[in-house]
Amino acid sequence: MTQDLDPWRLFAASPQEESAFRLLSAHLAAQGRHVVLRGKPDDEKARYQRMFGVDAGVLTVDAHLAVDGADWYVDHTTVPLPGSAWVPSAIRAASETLNRLLARAVLLSPTGGLLIRVTPQQGTPKERRRYFARLAALGEQAARTGRPVFDTEAPDFDPSSADPVAEPWQPTDPAQPVALSFALPEPLLVRHRLTPQGWVHDLGPAGDVLAQPIHEKLTPHKRKTGGPGQLRRAAELGLTTGLVIDARVGWQPPHLHADNTGARKPSPAIAPLNPDVARHLMREVTSRYPDVLDRAWLVDSDDTVHEVFARS
Repeated sequence: MTQDLDPWRLFAASPQEESAFRLLSAHLAAQGRHVVLRGKPDDEKARYQRMFGVDAGVLTVDAHLAVDGADWYVDHTTVPLPGSAWVPSAIRAASETLNRLLARAVLLSPTGGLLIRVTPQQGTPKERRRYFARLAALGEQAARTGRPVFDTEAPDFDPSSADPVAEPWQPTDPAQPVALSFALPEPLLVRHRLTPQGWVHDLGPAGDVLAQPIHEKLTPHKRKTGGPGQLRRAAELGLTTGLVIDARVGWQPPHLHADNTGARKPSPAIAPLNPDVARHLMREVTSRYPDVLDRAWLVDSDDTVHEVFARS
């Protein structure tokens, strides 16, 4: 296969993976490292079968990166939010409604855009409409005044720590002037408990559910197939392995519906992991599989990349 074309074309059908790997590449480049995308093994199985002399389907990670000339084989995953089957449709409803309600107000913003913080709603249709109308009114106030606006009537409002509900925002893409930041209820936190045996750190009952997608990448026995996970197969070939954990709740590809193809299926409900939780998960999972993974990163809701695991 000719390799002088733009390799990012391989991610045309996987926009969230492409976005995450571009953010990782930029993160590494900001550290002074030279990063090049070499391929997408999961979609180029025959090429990598020939390259390593293995059976088809042995090497199926999502990205082959060259970092300072060294080959890294990196997979992408999201972590499900426990008990959240309702979240994708709620995010979709909020996105569609607020983009419509704010279409005129955003034109008044001195920065050309608005950032709105949204909590997905489970209430009745009337309650949801009332909530969205209130956000739209606060968004219009932010656009007209050019200043952040707080919802002082919210039941959990704390003037010492509250974030604005609406504020002027400089869009990176003029075609998407309204940015929605989704705040899910009951954020995931690592619990620190002092027991007679010393400090114990855990995520409570949700921990096993959160760890499962990472476990499936590293285990020698996946639940569905009984075979080894993608990153274990790569490690068994002697390759440097990495994992990108994508925690961007409510992520949607750029230019949504620009091609008039209709609404996309809502993305799975993603757990809003923070770096502390992600590092805890990685310590737990990699302690069971100590020789499989070399690096892991978290991409959080504001597109910031954090290293959450490095094998010493």
